[in-house]
Amino acid sequence: MVYLKNASAQDTTMVYHQPDKKYHISYDDILFVRILTGNPEMSALYNNAPTTGFSTSMTSEADQYINGFTVNEEGKIKLPVLGSLEVNGLTLQEVEKRIQSMADEYLIDATVIVRLLNFKVTVLGEVTRPGVYSHYNDNMTILEAIGKAGDVTDLGDKRNIMVVRTVPEGRTTFEIDLTKKVLMTSPAFFLKPNDVIYVKPSGSKAFQINLPTMSMILSSVTTIIVLLQYFDNQ
Repeated sequence: MVYLKNASAQDTTMVYHQPDKKYHISYDDILFVRILTGNPEMSALYNNAPTTGFSTSMTSEADQYINGFTVNEEGKIKLPVLGSLEVNGLTLQEVEKRIQSMADEYLIDATVIVRLLNFKVTVLGEVTRPGVYSHYNDNMTILEAIGKAGDVTDLGDKRNIMVVRTVPEGRTTFEIDLTKKVLMTSPAFFLKPNDVIYVKPSGSKAFQINLPTMSMILSSVTTIIVLLQYFDNQ
C-alpha cells in the first residue's frame, strides 16, 4: 500500500491549505537562548552556559534541562541580566526578535539565537523502529516521524494511524489515513512536541496471530472426525 495513492498527476499544481506550521511556544517548553557579542566575557553574563556553541553545551537531555530556559506556568522565561520575558503563544522568530530588542539596549552588535529543545515525538505500533525521536527544528510532519521510525511494517495499517496530542484541556486524538492526500490538510500533519503516533496493526496481522490457534483447532477437529469415522466402521 502506497502513501497518498489518490494524488494524481493532475494534482501537481494544486495547493493544499495546511494548518499553520509555525510552532507556538507553550508552557513547559525548553528554549535554547544564546546572546553573542564580540566580547566572550560580556556574552557569558547573559547566558546560562558557556557560549562555545550549541553542540558543546547541549550534548545530552540533562544539559538541555539544566542550560535551557523552561517556560514557567506564567508563560515566561527568566534570562540572566535581561530578566523575565513572556513567550507563551509566540513563535521562535518572535521570541528571537524580542530578546534581540532587549539585548540591544545593553549590548553593541549582539546576535541572538533561539531554538526549541524539547521537540520529541513517540512512534509506537507497527513500525520498524518504535521509539522516542528528537527533532531539532520547530516543525515536523507525521511522514518525517514515520520515516525516522523506519516506515510502517508490512503488518501495519497505513489507513489507521492515531496521533495523541496533549492540549491545555487534556488530551485529544486524530485519526490519520496516510494513503489519502487530505492528510496534508489535517491538524496532525504537522506534529507538536510530545505527540504520540500509534500505527495500528492491519487485519492480516490479527489473522496471522490467530493462525496457530486456528490450525490447532482445525487439527483437533480433523482428528476427532477421523476417530469417529474409525469407530463407526468397527
